Amino acid sequence: MTAVLQQEQIEVPADPYDFYELSLEEQWGDGVPLIPPTDDYVQALIASTPYAADHVVAILPPKQLVATVELIAINAAMAGVEPDALPLVIAALEALSAPEWNALGLTTTTSSVFPMLIVDGPARDRFHIDYKASCMGGAAGRGSMTIGRAVALCLRNIGGQRAGDTTRSVFGQPARFGFCIGEWEERSPWPSLATRAGFSTDQDVVTVHGGKGTFPLADINNDDATDLLFLIAKSLAYPLSNLYLGGGENGEIVVAINPIWADRFKVPFPDVEDLQVFLQANAWQPLSSWPEANQEVFRKKGRVGKDDRMYLVERPDQIIPMVCGGLGSLHAIALPSFGESHIQSVAAQYAPR
Repeated sequence: MTAVLQQEQIEVPADPYDFYELSLEEQWGDGVPLIPPTDDYVQALIASTPYAADHVVAILPPKQLVATVELIAINAAMAGVEPDALPLVIAALEALSAPEWNALGLTTTTSSVFPMLIVDGPARDRFHIDYKASCMGGAAGRGSMTIGRAVALCLRNIGGQRAGDTTRSVFGQPARFGFCIGEWEERSPWPSLATRAGFSTDQDVVTVHGGKGTFPLADINNDDATDLLFLIAKSLAYPLSNLYLGGGENGEIVVAINPIWADRFKVPFPDVEDLQVFLQANAWQPLSSWPEANQEVFRKKGRVGKDDRMYLVERPDQIIPMVCGGLGSLHAIALPSFGESHIQSVAAQYAPR
């Protein structure tokens, strides 16, 4: 059944360059050329969902405005989302709308934090979501490039996020254009993010992390897997991490591990929970790493642990390993946390076939 569209329609230039200029002039573009959201395109997107066009998916910050399926589809069309992939965009918006994700705080802060989407399930290949070589930039999969961008456009055009106005982010980050990767489930020795969250392997699940950027880690010096993990843990606990600003009880760090390293780590840590325990136990710095004035602040906050250790996070489950990336073996990527946010996972809902 063809959806009845209700949003006000406007005439736009047929010339792609003129349409691009209009998007910049009207400030509903993101600085990159867009695709005109024609009726047919928007209706095809809506048809992939089980929802009516006027179904309310979320209230999007910072202006707390209503995101209907139709409005989401319009922004997804401009981003170039494949019609059948709209349910993944909707799942991402549902996830970031959970109170625990703290969307209002994350969209208005001075931090660079932004929704980072991680997809599990068959949709990774169907919609060309990158999870192998260069998955965090440069692999050019349509799903990765468009789904993340659609979420960013929804926050801009529905939620009203504007740099220097409704959001005070000092620097931003490249992911504010959109960030969407997959997990290489088949190469992971541990359960996927989705199955750890209680979903089945045949479901398409979007996990949304409030990430501050990509923090590269590299090594060619360690043959012992435990030694390498120890250094990863120490690297996560850098002194100016956002997680040292609060009490350490909130927020997670996603650690993306390449498949070769994952094969090494599974030997001493076949259970992901044991891996998380090891990382949390070693993600600390001595209090002496900070100037004396800072040390006094941390003591007053109750952040100083036994033997004057400054643990980055309170619990092992706040460090979340996943497997993705190429087979170059020398690298991992941390996605540091904003702190006042908890990662959320939602399964995509498709129209009945």
